[in-house]
Amino acid sequence: MKPEPVRPETESVGEASGETPRADSAATQDAPAGNAPTERWTVDGIEDTPAGPVARLERPDGRTVLRPLPDLPPGLREGDLLAVTDGPDGVSLQRLPEETAARRRAAQTALDTLNAADRAALPLNDDGEITL
Repeated sequence: MKPEPVRPETESVGEASGETPRADSAATQDAPAGNAPTERWTVDGIEDTPAGPVARLERPDGRTVLRPLPDLPPGLREGDLLAVTDGPDGVSLQRLPEETAARRRAAQTALDTLNAADRAALPLNDDGEITL
């Protein structure tokens, strides 16, 4: 699947500088030879605004960037991971469904572990109700 280009006028909606955010060297992963390093951004939320729907994207450094939803890959959901690559034609964004699924599975496993530990610590009677 080919990354979808993002128009320069949609860059960093909500950031005062108007400059395209660059990949931080500590937060980048190697892309195939000939391509710029790729960052992984997380879709933190999707909101309706007076200017239209936007996605709030969280960068690896914790900063967030707002992007118009129509300029992002179709089918985007909260929690999805995006590969963000800065190339000669501008910034391109691509959904990463396999990495997103792996991250969701890991989060669910962690939640299940926490819930099991909390349940074991509770004083329950024979009916499974908490005794006070």
